[in-house]
Amino acid sequence: MPALRQPIVCVLGHVDHGKTSLLDAIRHTKVQSREAGAITQSIGASEIPIGVVQDVCRPVLSRLAIQFTIPGILTVDTPGHEAFTNLRRRGGSIADIAILVIDVTKGVERQTEEALDILREFKTPFVVALNKMDAISGWNAQPGAAFIETEKVQQERTKALLDQRLYEIVGQLYSHNISAERFDRVSDFTKQVLLIPVSAKTREGIPELLLYVSGLAQKFLEKRLTILEGVGGKANILEVREERGLGKTLDIILFDGTISEGDTLVFASAEGAIQSKVKAILKPKPLDEMRDPREKFSSIPTASAAVGLKIACEGADIAVAGSSITIINPADPEHDSKVAAAKQAIESEIKELVTATQNDGIIIKADAFGSLEAIEKLLSGEKITIRATGIGPVSKKEVLEAASVRKKNEDLGVIFAFNVPQDPDVLALANSEQVKIFSSGIIYTLVDDYWRWIEEKKAAAKREAFASLVMPARIFLMPGCCFRESNPAVFGVEIESGLLKKDAPLMNEQGVVIGNVRGIQKDNEPVESAKKGEQVAISISGVYYGRQVKEKMKLYTNPSADDMATLEGKYKQALSEDEREVLAQIKALKALGQS
Repeated sequence: MPALRQPIVCVLGHVDHGKTSLLDAIRHTKVQSREAGAITQSIGASEIPIGVVQDVCRPVLSRLAIQFTIPGILTVDTPGHEAFTNLRRRGGSIADIAILVIDVTKGVERQTEEALDILREFKTPFVVALNKMDAISGWNAQPGAAFIETEKVQQERTKALLDQRLYEIVGQLYSHNISAERFDRVSDFTKQVLLIPVSAKTREGIPELLLYVSGLAQKFLEKRLTILEGVGGKANILEVREERGLGKTLDIILFDGTISEGDTLVFASAEGAIQSKVKAILKPKPLDEMRDPREKFSSIPTASAAVGLKIACEGADIAVAGSSITIINPADPEHDSKVAAAKQAIESEIKELVTATQNDGIIIKADAFGSLEAIEKLLSGEKITIRATGIGPVSKKEVLEAASVRKKNEDLGVIFAFNVPQDPDVLALANSEQVKIFSSGIIYTLVDDYWRWIEEKKAAAKREAFASLVMPARIFLMPGCCFRESNPAVFGVEIESGLLKKDAPLMNEQGVVIGNVRGIQKDNEPVESAKKGEQVAISISGVYYGRQVKEKMKLYTNPSADDMATLEGKYKQALSEDEREVLAQIKALKALGQS
């Protein structure tokens, strides 16, 4: 029989913008305060029954003729970009609708942009919860009130400040090609994203947030939410977790059909597609968080979509997070053929995500399919070549493979290790082979660290090369600053452009070589170099102050032909505009001196 399941609502956004706090405000829970550092560390799901939705929405329902037909909503709280990708199925996401949380005082930040990218990629409809409106200067909190009611009691200056912040965020979203408007000013719900001001702290605006999330899902996603019960099911592995008394278990989202004790499961493992059997189904109480229940899980014989569950089954210890699960009733007359088809689909999924080529590129290891998929897409956008990808810790074989790539291309002979443990022996081998392993639990940190490392390598190479080059410089002999006329001549100069180094040869404005800089002193202390704007004393042998060099004269460094070629070629972009300008002057003077 067809039935309408509860929509799966993914809550995501930048760290510390209040995702978990917002759900706590809806559920009257305190999950956020028990998180390490008050930051969500793992994915979690909780069920909000339709009765609770109606109670919360009562202040606004009385003014709107809305009849709820969904049985409730299933919220999924994520620690960031990578966790949302575990809510995946082939061709899209299992999330039906999303709440993108943005701190109204901070606006769109780095992880907000990543969330927008992935929402677009999976074509997931979403609303924006503009959290922390109580932080607006002068805010007069009305705990639990609908936004429409609490706005009425605010001073005009406070309302103007909120509108100012809101429309700054509208502009930020528009720069990402997203048309957005405050929810009560939206003219077309199919073309504009709703911005709903809320406060997780005071629970203001929560009635409208729940109303519009539930109402939009019900109105526009009815076909997607319709399921057939009793005909097997589809689920996704969020995480593989240790549970006391049960060992390794699977935290799953059942997004289609049903699951029962004794059912056959097919999912991806570290050893490929495997067939398993449901031993137990555990479900958190309504409003409880799956990863942090206030009460013990209830053991149930069967469950229907959509719901977050904990499953005890064979092979859970080698299951891969992010894998899809096909659920087959053992009494199904087509059981064996469906198992075979499911295994084939899983193997195809593994093949798509776990790749190996002969191309030079980096190696990626991750903890879950969703993470792997997210990293691959991110690197593709960054134009970074990938050689191989896989699930699990980095192996010695992969280190040696990266080492072989490094011999041909140092930038690509590296390994990305996302959320996987590091074996000390593997790390020791990587160190001896000079293979860089980038390890992090945040995807964008991996990429940022990689690009920072590339820039540091370039800067080091530049410093090493520049150390042996005569750099372009123009100096001005300051009047009244002759300290010694000859043997050697010592006088004061100001560096007008470039970098003057000890031992650099100097020439005059006719291109005639004067001599080499024997020493440089700044504040009566010897230094190796002086840069633009600095005033120093220099010494030159073989010249007489007042003859070959005079006050107010300008002198230039005289790089060799090889140094000129290197500076004009390999390092031209590394020079400042000022340095490039004086280099061109030096080139002209050298030509003049040779004529």
